[in-house]
Amino acid sequence: MKTFLPQFLLMALFLWVNSASSQGFRLGLNLAPNVSFSDARELTHHPNGALMHFGYGFIFDAMFTENYAVGTGINVFYAGGSMQYFEEHIGPEGRMINQVELDQRLQYVEIPLTFKMRTKEIGYVTYYGQFGVGLGLNVRAEGTRSMAGFAQADSTGIWTSVSNEMGPAEAVSLVDQTLLFRPSFIIGLGMERRFTGTTALAIGLRYNMAMRNQYQAFPVYQSTSSDQLLFEFDEATGEELPVTREMLGKTGQIELCVGLMF
Repeated sequence: MKTFLPQFLLMALFLWVNSASSQGFRLGLNLAPNVSFSDARELTHHPNGALMHFGYGFIFDAMFTENYAVGTGINVFYAGGSMQYFEEHIGPEGRMINQVELDQRLQYVEIPLTFKMRTKEIGYVTYYGQFGVGLGLNVRAEGTRSMAGFAQADSTGIWTSVSNEMGPAEAVSLVDQTLLFRPSFIIGLGMERRFTGTTALAIGLRYNMAMRNQYQAFPVYQSTSSDQLLFEFDEATGEELPVTREMLGKTGQIELCVGLMF
């Protein structure tokens, strides 16, 4: 990986330099509402549905032939789905395990680097496909969460189930639990409808998926399902204790990109 990345960047730079002396550049702006979801990498949390978010971006296509380009620019978007997990709470009643529902709202500034393939113009319409990678920087991490009691330990360390309704949602900061960098895989399809000259309306679908774990310092209890915890026998205490793990997971989104190319 250490040897491949510099070669990849040098190749992209070479293509950009060549494009400046051949086909030139195309610029554009777009809006990109998305459906974002959480993807668990282990058994500590469970996806609880997708969420609608919003994004926008600046498009920079370096054309090195009429039909091929290196696409880059700047994307600003919110990501994050809804998830469910278990965590410990120590209060006046003693040790409690709470079931938590968390809706994420993670904002990223991303620089994409994609390879873009375009068809010949067909009745004022050009179709394209793109694939590549993106490097996102987290600039905001927050969410809303609600909790309900799930289990309680008595004075002898025996856990008993409790059944409570989810409490009211509250805003929380996720800065300490979110990694700064988000490398991602990008693939998309779309079309451009030319109006006059090089001005065109661009509409496309784009899939953006993180490549690695996005969480840090996020201890939760391991669970086999959204309503069942995993316990293990502790020889030191002779008790069955819930298993603690660090949360591992990532986010992805499907974006509807609508913009203008110039």
